[in-house]
Amino acid sequence: VRRRSPFPFCRPRAVSPQPAAPRGRRGRPLRGRAMSDSGDDCDYSVAAPPPLPDGVQKDILQKGSTNCWKQPKEGDELTVHYEGTFEDGQKFDSSLDRGEPVKFTLGKGQVIKGWDLGIATMIKGEKARLTIQPEFAYGENGQPPSIPPNAVLIFEVELISWISKDDLFDDDGCVKSLMEEGRETWVNPTKGQEVCLSMKALSQKGAVIEDLPRIDYDVGSFTLGAASRVVEKALLGMSKGEKCVLACAKDYVYQGTDHGKVKIELELHEIYNTSDVSLLKDGTAMKKTTQEGSGHERPEDMYGVRLKVVSATDGSKPLPGFSGPKELEFKSGNGEVCDVLEGVAVTMTKGECALLTCTAPGKAREPKLGLADISASKVVLSLEMIDFVKGREQWALSDSDKVDLGQMRKEVGAMLFKAKRFELALAKYIKVSETIGSHDSFKGENKLRAVELKRVVELNKAACYLQINDPTHALTCCNAVLREDRNNVKALFRRAKAHFGRGEHVEAQADLERVLELDDGNAEARALLPHVKKAQRVADKASKNTFAKMCEGFGKIGSGREVKKEEPKPEQTPEPEERPDEVQVTFKIEYKPAEGETMHIVGAPDELGAWESSRAVAMRKLPQPYIPPVGSGRAPPEFHHWEQVLFLNQEHGRFEYQYLIRGPKGEERVEGEKHKCDLTGMGGSRVKC
Repeated sequence: VRRRSPFPFCRPRAVSPQPAAPRGRRGRPLRGRAMSDSGDDCDYSVAAPPPLPDGVQKDILQKGSTNCWKQPKEGDELTVHYEGTFEDGQKFDSSLDRGEPVKFTLGKGQVIKGWDLGIATMIKGEKARLTIQPEFAYGENGQPPSIPPNAVLIFEVELISWISKDDLFDDDGCVKSLMEEGRETWVNPTKGQEVCLSMKALSQKGAVIEDLPRIDYDVGSFTLGAASRVVEKALLGMSKGEKCVLACAKDYVYQGTDHGKVKIELELHEIYNTSDVSLLKDGTAMKKTTQEGSGHERPEDMYGVRLKVVSATDGSKPLPGFSGPKELEFKSGNGEVCDVLEGVAVTMTKGECALLTCTAPGKAREPKLGLADISASKVVLSLEMIDFVKGREQWALSDSDKVDLGQMRKEVGAMLFKAKRFELALAKYIKVSETIGSHDSFKGENKLRAVELKRVVELNKAACYLQINDPTHALTCCNAVLREDRNNVKALFRRAKAHFGRGEHVEAQADLERVLELDDGNAEARALLPHVKKAQRVADKASKNTFAKMCEGFGKIGSGREVKKEEPKPEQTPEPEERPDEVQVTFKIEYKPAEGETMHIVGAPDELGAWESSRAVAMRKLPQPYIPPVGSGRAPPEFHHWEQVLFLNQEHGRFEYQYLIRGPKGEERVEGEKHKCDLTGMGGSRVKC
């Protein structure tokens, strides 16, 4: 029994073999993307059909569109014009004569096998002659009266267009039809990425079920209700600007309703790119691009920048005092604006718009915007890169110019360090190293200046790393200097501090003693050495206890004592429960209080009040230590130490905290600058701040 078709030469056919990947001149499969004759990108994410068999011959009469070389795939709905003749030239059918093209679904047996194979190799707008042998047409029986037995058929076919269709779940429950192809078809959303989309769901009768125009949506969140599953699946294969329709079977979505077959119109407006723009890449400043800029150039260090700050909120409400919208003009990397604006500016292109979310408000304090004081726990800035003025390209600089530029950047870094903007100072010193690069090719005085500048910069980088609690990178910088100058006092002292920060007390003590050999009057080394020795004694004591228990256990093996019944011991207080994910953090500060004053800690973690001063943690004032009298009769020195021990989860990572002084009447004031602590990977250990 033959299936009815819209034109006389159609008949059911066997399913064609799985398409193979397109091949290059040497027969190797093409992967990824290729370029069309016009230079446009074409998407080869769908495999091309296999070579045609001997029974189907194709001759191209007119090349197709040069915009893209995409070919239809199985399941797509094709629209074609054709004219069919026999070998003697006699015409037996033509859609051109009827004035209406025909439509069919490729690879579903709706047309003869030769058509399914031949048209699958065509592109949009292409005209081709297909010469099809009987075994790929109507075979021995033909199709009387139009097609005789064993007839060779010749078709001139034009592929007008097609609608790309995909069975999303391979169960015919939801078929995606591409209505308008997007831009940058090789870029698709991924799970966890934020997008802007429009969705409209219609019932079988055309009634609107849901209409959600231009909403921001997190891929993978499944927050679109009954339509979430099909929309999520479709989004993963869409590109920016793409429009499609999802045809859903009855009860496939909105189950238990009378909507019948549901049609969901979906458009993907934007795929937001989110990146970490904090100076230390610690996640405290995240940029979400809401509008792409023009070109690919971005401001480099010391470029003139015009950046517009459109709004400033805490995520929901405007920040008090904000004086914008306002355009800021500054040289990038010179500290003329706050750290978060410095960090984001060098990542933006001209015309780009972005939302900047900062979870360390201290880095977003900008007096030029009226934000000298921020009490919110989060700052969200809406930004637009208006323009930037390029400086000289580094490749165009002479050796002398490179050294001069490096010296200028070093001086700016020193100014930033004095202002306690350690992260930006570090970025500036790194730029100095990049400017000089490998100075082996420098000649004469330029080489001597470059070597000296690089040595100073490495020492300054080490100082910055120590200030931001990164002793490992500080150690690397000091070692780089000491390889060239093993008696450099600054490098030895800073390496000692780095070793001390890493808990390597023996190495720290050796470096400090070497410093004192070279510079007996070094007050900093003399002050630090007792602390290092004390820490080593504590570590030795802990190790001694551990080894004593090990030896005691080994001594019992084989002596018979290990099986002796132990005497019942008096009930003891149970050991505190191990906390493998928590860090025992000791906060300690020296401060002489006025009468009635108490010391507190407030910081980013919830255990420290999440920057709410009313929830600040009180500290305990330690008792005055006993100091034996000295022969001079002078009163012993006073010590005013405050301490608090807390268990914090290592997931807090790197966070900021500050000491708060509370007076007898409840008045509060801040003591010193904000401090930093890094708990990353420190679970089960102890940290002193």
